[in-house]
Amino acid sequence: ETLNYDAETDYDASSRDHKCGIGIGVGYVHFGEVQPDRSIEILEYAYLDVGFHPEEGGTIIPSEVDLTLRNDNLGDNSFDTIEIYSDVGTDVYIHYFEDRSNVPEGDSPFGNVTDSRLWIRGLPSGSLHPEEIAAIFTTIGEAPGSLNLPGEIPDRLSLMIAIKNFSADNSNNVNDPTLPLNPAQPPNTLLLIAGTSSIKEFNYASTFKRGGYAGDSSSMLVEIDNVPRVIVIQGSFLLSSTGVARVNFDNPNLNTLAQFFDNALLTVVEIVLDIGSILNGLPNAVVGTAGSTGGVIDIKGFNQVKQTLPDGERESMEIEHMRFALASSPQPWLPGTDHILLSEDTDIAVVNGRLGPVDPLVPVAMSMSIGGISHVRHDFDPVNEVRNMQLDGSASGALLIGHLKHDSSDLPNATKQSALVSNRPAQFDILQQAESLEYRASEPIGTITYGGQSGEQRNAIRLSGLPAEFTLVLGDTVGYVADAPMESIQMQMTNATSPLTMDGDHMRFWVNEDTAEASLSLKLSDITAMERLSPLTPGASGPEGTSEVRLVRSSSSPFSVSFEDATVHSNPFLGLNGQVYFDPLPANISLSLPSDVDSDGLALPTFGEEEGIEGLSFFLGDLVDFGSVVNDFVHALTVNVGGDIGESENMSLELDLFTGEAFNMTVDLKKGSNVEAEPDWMHGIGMEALEQTRVETNLSRMPTFTATDRGPMEEILSDGRIDASERANALAILRTVNLTAAEPLVDALEDGRVSSDELKGVNLTLMEEEGITLRDMRAWHLRAWLPSLPAGQINIVYDFRMLEGVPTYEVELMMSEWQPMYPQITVVANGLDGQDVELFIDGFDTEQPRDVEVNVVFSTQENLTVPRVSMEMSYDAGVRLNSAHAIFIDHDALTRVEALVVGIPRSTNLTAVVGDVLSLVVFVPEEYRDNGHSSDSLMIQQSRYVDGFWYPSTAFMRDLPGDMNLVTEPDGRFDIRKQTAFQGMRTLDYSSNTDDMDLYLEAKGRAIEAKGDVLMLAEDLPTRFVLELTDDFGMRVKSSGSGVKKVYVRQTDVPATPGVTIDRVEVVGQNLKGATIHIYSGPGEYPLIVIDDITDGRLVATAQAFVQPGVVEPWLHPVFGDFEMEGRAVLLDAQFTGIIPTASSMGVNGIVTDLSLVGSLTGEFVETRHVMIIDPIGSAIASGLAMIFG
Repeated sequence: ETLNYDAETDYDASSRDHKCGIGIGVGYVHFGEVQPDRSIEILEYAYLDVGFHPEEGGTIIPSEVDLTLRNDNLGDNSFDTIEIYSDVGTDVYIHYFEDRSNVPEGDSPFGNVTDSRLWIRGLPSGSLHPEEIAAIFTTIGEAPGSLNLPGEIPDRLSLMIAIKNFSADNSNNVNDPTLPLNPAQPPNTLLLIAGTSSIKEFNYASTFKRGGYAGDSSSMLVEIDNVPRVIVIQGSFLLSSTGVARVNFDNPNLNTLAQFFDNALLTVVEIVLDIGSILNGLPNAVVGTAGSTGGVIDIKGFNQVKQTLPDGERESMEIEHMRFALASSPQPWLPGTDHILLSEDTDIAVVNGRLGPVDPLVPVAMSMSIGGISHVRHDFDPVNEVRNMQLDGSASGALLIGHLKHDSSDLPNATKQSALVSNRPAQFDILQQAESLEYRASEPIGTITYGGQSGEQRNAIRLSGLPAEFTLVLGDTVGYVADAPMESIQMQMTNATSPLTMDGDHMRFWVNEDTAEASLSLKLSDITAMERLSPLTPGASGPEGTSEVRLVRSSSSPFSVSFEDATVHSNPFLGLNGQVYFDPLPANISLSLPSDVDSDGLALPTFGEEEGIEGLSFFLGDLVDFGSVVNDFVHALTVNVGGDIGESENMSLELDLFTGEAFNMTVDLKKGSNVEAEPDWMHGIGMEALEQTRVETNLSRMPTFTATDRGPMEEILSDGRIDASERANALAILRTVNLTAAEPLVDALEDGRVSSDELKGVNLTLMEEEGITLRDMRAWHLRAWLPSLPAGQINIVYDFRMLEGVPTYEVELMMSEWQPMYPQITVVANGLDGQDVELFIDGFDTEQPRDVEVNVVFSTQENLTVPRVSMEMSYDAGVRLNSAHAIFIDHDALTRVEALVVGIPRSTNLTAVVGDVLSLVVFVPEEYRDNGHSSDSLMIQQSRYVDGFWYPSTAFMRDLPGDMNLVTEPDGRFDIRKQTAFQGMRTLDYSSNTDDMDLYLEAKGRAIEAKGDVLMLAEDLPTRFVLELTDDFGMRVKSSGSGVKKVYVRQTDVPATPGVTIDRVEVVGQNLKGATIHIYSGPGEYPLIVIDDITDGRLVATAQAFVQPGVVEPWLHPVFGDFEMEGRAVLLDAQFTGIIPTASSMGVNGIVTDLSLVGSLTGEFVETRHVMIIDPIGSAIASGLAMIFG
């Protein structure tokens, strides 16, 4: 038949059917005891079948072949070698079979079945250089002259395969660092293949059956094209033990000569069995280096072992292509594509073994096809959590890395994911530590496209234009940093029937709870760095609880954000819809936000306790479902963002943004569906909010709340309120379900918002036990148009605290290098916490960038009879502003505060309290004052809504000083035993750095809870002016300099005593410096008025009063009844200068005095006193004439 061999048509025949070849076989059979029927059971057997055939296109087989199988089982038991010499190139087929399933092996009562087949196409021929042969044996720790080496080093060698266990080598090896590995500093294990030439094709297939069971098996396939002349595989892994006594030497049933040949044959068989055991354990040992025990695996290809030979130097040599597969069940395969594919078959999570259910030999199948590789290294240190992966070779095309989780052959419903690398670099190095991953490659990667699917959940990520070097930061700091920008990152996570995306850089989130669908799409371009730094103290207030997000890009571009909630919510306060547009999104952004790093809502899957590839597979299998977790997390953040109104708890928010260029921002976001008012578009921010108390029912606690009552109650509460027409029906329904606090609840829901005051005395715990829970919620609509935001830093801080029971808010704003597009900006927020706020500022500089800083702390004391609004503010606007107008309406306290400032200094510190008191402290740095002044004018007004009417208190000021302190408030000292005329009077304490401020004060009595209405006008207030109550309950007026230029004070509608009402009291003064007024009671409580300490000025005082004689004197009531008449009082005024009477006068309902002449003559040294009494006779006549003639 050899003469009929056709090299073209017969070359691919199997070894046994080949027409041209030489076959060699060696076998081993272990028999049991002879049975009574003379039969003998075969306990175990093994054989090795070797065939030599011509190379492709040839017809010659070797005429001389040396085959040496060598081990040191009688020495260190550390190595096994296969040494081949052939005079010509040949193809070799090796078939090894072993069945030990009926004898014990190690700790197992049964051995295994191994069936391995190997084709070596193009076996090297000729001999290696003697120095190369010596270098090979030196590398495996058996240098020439080694006492542990059985036999001699061959003088001719074509191919050598050596397996070395250095952990069992107790000898002192040669120290030669020029070798591929230094034997004096060796790894645990070495696998070395060296030949005279490259092997054209290496094709190895093996099947392993545990316990001999076909259902408990594994298969391995290795195909390599153009194997390098030298392959060195070294690492920390340990191979299966060799030298196990599995054969019986020196059989006593044989004669001496037969024993010699039998022992020689059995030695060969033992070596073959050792090699088979090692090869069976090799895949799991190598893969195990990626697991929790860690380790090193290093594979290198060379052209020779020795550094230098006469014909050349040692150089790297590549594997042209390699295909690898390992599985315990049929596995997916991707022919014609470079790939690394893991596949987990859930059908074999547990297999039926010989001793019962066991884990499969290969829980996760692996297939690989890759080429152009000269060096691969994987190093994992589990103690320090450091993993290093290296690959060297030639740049190649696409590489697909994939993972499948499937049930047997059901691939259409499998969980699939893959990452397609458009081009594999020639070299890359990946260093992964506990908190970082560094990637370095010889050239950039075009794209990495990741796709995953689990049921309806699909995830996709595309990284385009990855740089040759970058770092991923992990742990508390998470991010991406590179020297060169990544072209773009695109991401989509969805389970929607029609996934949604949009053009350009964007973030789009769409959700529909009714169909349980969500879609998240993201794209960012030109990314150089992206990091998130965790807070020092998660959840803490202030800087310690702040996390930072950084984004650095090579260039800026527009960025769109879209939220779309297509759910039909039964709760109208839920669902976020709208858009945010940045034009452009700056290239450099640093953003600080509060964070509690809550990993419960968003956590990556972990490797768990599994080893190596198995752990990686489980991680990847869970990762594809991570997309749905992300969508759920984003939905949870947005569906009710800013919607729950919590209790009065401290809260701190901070936005710290740093940008490298100016940008525009447009926002239109709406949360909920029941906000009817729409905010206006403006240069600034507008917001409309609706706050209501939702009534939520627990039907398990309300058995009598049937559908008959639920329908009408839902209709009543559809608008969140219970009006007068609905009250009776709502009350009847709630009483039907036995709600204890039915009536207080219905009354409180009249306006839709339940306050704590409205439910005083109601047991909320009992109400919840009865099935009713109250939940305060908010819907809102926000619009903002902010063009030309600054290129520097933007810092916004919002802090809420309860200080001594008073809710206190702090807002801080800092912007550097801001050049606004327009000089005006407006902020309107209506409905937040029951309050409306409107702020309009005019006068920003649009010509050049300036720094702006504002800090405002404000609070409202609503527990007072007259609520007080307090504010502390410091700011620096970078330029003097034209005006600022603010309106603050508190719907709960029924107050309205309005302020208007014209001519605002660049920088000011301001403290103000408005309510039943008015306190104003202003300080402007001297360099920003205008001739010592701060603002041109100021108006502050607070109005109270009482009994259906608005009652205002107003203050106007003109030519405000640069340093001013003004306080007007009622005096709180009372003593009923003293004169009560001035007790509770409003005091005024004013000091400043100028003497020309004009002041207007007006207050309705109901506005400040005082007797009567008050009006005061003052022109050119001096640097110091005080109106106060004296210690003996008189009234004192004092001022600095030349006094008040002009002053007018009026008080109206003042109830004096029963039956007497002062309609008005008016005082006009000029150049008044000071006065002290006391009222003394004479006989019958007859008043005596004394005015002291007058040195200069003019004074006119007048009054009008109405008297009811029948009320003043009850005995006159039968005559006058409720008759009211105008009272006229005749005042007698005696003026004293020192102790000398200088003048006297008489006036009706008033008095006029002029001290300017006396003051000028005496140099204001002499003080004047006025003593005034009421003439009862004259007063009676004047009152009678007024009654008669009007």
